[in-house]
Amino acid sequence: EGKNLPSFTTIHRTVRHDIEAALTRILTPKKPLDLLQGAMAARDAKRPYTIVFVGVNGVGKSTSLAKVAAYFQSKGFKVGIAACDTFRSGAVEQLRTHALRLNIALFERGYLKEAHMVAADAIAAAKRDGQEVLLIDTAERMQDNQPLMAALSKLIAVNKPDTVLFVGEALVGNDAVDQVTKFNRCLAD
Repeated sequence: EGKNLPSFTTIHRTVRHDIEAALTRILTPKKPLDLLQGAMAARDAKRPYTIVFVGVNGVGKSTSLAKVAAYFQSKGFKVGIAACDTFRSGAVEQLRTHALRLNIALFERGYLKEAHMVAADAIAAAKRDGQEVLLIDTAERMQDNQPLMAALSKLIAVNKPDTVLFVGEALVGNDAVDQVTKFNRCLAD
């Protein structure tokens, strides 16, 4: 399908405008996401603001979680971390290192546990201990691994976090669209 261009309009300018419009439409969230505002509202309601971090293998979920924890700390929030990656060897130890460096509480139950139950216990502990923000780390998973995606869906359904953040790799190209689409579909069901 062609497009008629007005006089003095270049193809380059038209293509650039259309690409900018498409990217803006794709990247604009359907609902506003203001983590700080959400955490303040939860604090006013005397409950922890819960954020679950999801994504595929090796994209930096735990490191991103630590950066978000440091951000909330800098804003004066009492932050906790929940180790719900009960599968990957070294996952709890990695989070323990982040928690020690940030001087924040780590909730963990070790390995080979049901992640949704660990998250539920962590949320209860955060309420009891007066934590205002709870960041929940999950096991990395490929978007086509149905059993792991079902476990993640259960964690989300049972615990109803305030926010689910997908952490992805910037250099994977078109596979990123597939990853986000399948994670979103799994978590929406």
